[in-house]
Amino acid sequence: MSRLSNPPVFQGSLKKRSYFEGWYIKCLSDDLLTSVAFIPGISLGKDSHAFIQINTSEQATEYIKFPLEDFHYETDHFAVAIGGSYFSDRGVHLDLKRPDISLHGDLIFENIHPFPSHFLAPGIMGAFTYIPFMECYHGVVSMRHKVRGVLTINGAEYGFENGIGYIEKDWGRSFPESWIWMQANPFQDSDASFMLSVAKIPWMGMHFTGVIGFLNYDNEVHRFATYLGDQIAQLDQHDRGVDVLIKNKKHQLRLHAEPGEGGGLIAPVNGEMTRSMKESLNSTLHVELKDKKGKILFSDTSHIAGLEISGEILTLK
Repeated sequence: MSRLSNPPVFQGSLKKRSYFEGWYIKCLSDDLLTSVAFIPGISLGKDSHAFIQINTSEQATEYIKFPLEDFHYETDHFAVAIGGSYFSDRGVHLDLKRPDISLHGDLIFENIHPFPSHFLAPGIMGAFTYIPFMECYHGVVSMRHKVRGVLTINGAEYGFENGIGYIEKDWGRSFPESWIWMQANPFQDSDASFMLSVAKIPWMGMHFTGVIGFLNYDNEVHRFATYLGDQIAQLDQHDRGVDVLIKNKKHQLRLHAEPGEGGGLIAPVNGEMTRSMKESLNSTLHVELKDKKGKILFSDTSHIAGLEISGEILTLK
């Protein structure tokens, strides 16, 4: 069976060039005030290497490079090792000590909620997962899970006894020229999980605006995607953030996002990790879902949302 039918696993080859792959692992503390995000991955190009990238809600970021031979992976499930550290959908083990950084600790992930998937639609991108030569592919590994354990990052301790986690991933050549990414779980009044990405997608010498996302609440997953007929009815950028309205035949999804203080991360361009970007883990995000008659099905706010706004956003209209 093709690995494409199982997006969480490593999709690449260490012999490729102009290629990247990375997993985004976010862990939220018990008090719902502190987040830590890890991005283990590889960059294949002129400076091929493995890396661990870190962002926290206190805007403490790190980018740690490793020789490519320090990267190891399983072929049938998501599990990668970089140096002495290990990342999977079952937990994280950190073991790194250098003059400028130290990472230690273990986390256990329980009650994983994988994104619904079947062979014809393997994950969040549906059948588009199988289309070759796309600039970037996206996968959702776990919409929500429990986090237990303790981490120490540069002497700062992060404890999790009833924490909340989320895992997604990207692979391909480059991040889009422009994109909005927002993610939250839980919300103020519900344990819902949400993610949405709006991006400028190059294809066959042209560009189109692509939408992928989901809202999971009350044990039901609502999917949003260009390939499902969802359209952006409104997109406004203002001093406080962005407003987005997405419509399809059954629903309309209204979003209001205000970024918090962001930490600096690095994104791929033709496989090389050279593009600077910012991600906030303490953004405000309001999500409202209505049916076609205007009845509100879901309305809630998160003040601990992840948010990225990069490039010329108004080109996404």
